[in-house]
Amino acid sequence: MIYYPYLRGRMYDLLALKELVEQRRLSKNIIPIIEPVRDSKELLQTVQTLIEFQQPFSVIANPQVSVYGLNDTKLFPLPDLSKLDFFHPSAILAADFSSDFVKTTGLQKSLLIVKDYELLKVYQKTQVLKAVDKVLIPDVARMQLLVADKAVKLVDPLTFVKHVEDYQLLEDEFFEPADWNYQVDNFSGFGDYSMVGHVYFDKGMPSRAIALHLIYVTKTGELRIHHFVSDSNEKMSGQKEKFFEALNKMVPWCRQNMSGLNQTPALEKLLSYAQQDKFPGLGIIKKLSLMHHFELMSRLLELEK
Repeated sequence: MIYYPYLRGRMYDLLALKELVEQRRLSKNIIPIIEPVRDSKELLQTVQTLIEFQQPFSVIANPQVSVYGLNDTKLFPLPDLSKLDFFHPSAILAADFSSDFVKTTGLQKSLLIVKDYELLKVYQKTQVLKAVDKVLIPDVARMQLLVADKAVKLVDPLTFVKHVEDYQLLEDEFFEPADWNYQVDNFSGFGDYSMVGHVYFDKGMPSRAIALHLIYVTKTGELRIHHFVSDSNEKMSGQKEKFFEALNKMVPWCRQNMSGLNQTPALEKLLSYAQQDKFPGLGIIKKLSLMHHFELMSRLLELEK
């Protein structure tokens, strides 16, 4: 089974990947798909690390969000990836899609990301769909019929709420419409946006609440996500206090519920902040949460072998 986590190339998303690969904690059964959003040294360094450790990965050729695709001249150009057999060229089927994409992939296994059914119908009998190895689509039956055994389900299991504090109303919920441990409807892999969600925001801003999201596996193999939300949510100020309010809920819950496969170094690092007086910043929190999720998935996928 292959897992395709979809990441917008923000700094802390990239650092999560980079550190896991350096620590040899990312399974070869995980193929991260990076949609670049910034021409940054973090993107270049992450790609260099993925190459050094021969970790399968993909970088989208025609990113659709932010500014990366707007300027052909890069301050941090990526190395030539065309000769790497563990690299998976990928593109989004969109208005700027070029069918030349499939002519440049050679022997590499290429990926096509499709969100629009009508656009997929236009390409269904073309060389494009014949040439690509996998097609990542939403959980839509009529789209799967068009791509048959090349279909990989790409979903967003994270419930989107208008306000962060609304996660208090959910607290604990399922996180596995991609069916990690068994593939239904003949899908040949699964992908998701982890706890980041598919909605892209170019710039973040302080929130009245801070929520810590923790993905875990139950004894019966189900993936769930637990939300720990701060209490002092009346105003924007006090980010440090909000973090410790949420963390102080997470620590006792983890003592009671997190053991075995769910105990990862990233989670231990996150919990260790409860013994300090330091607010690490939302970026570090996000990085550690992503690292925990991806290492948990690595462990699960290795068990499936």
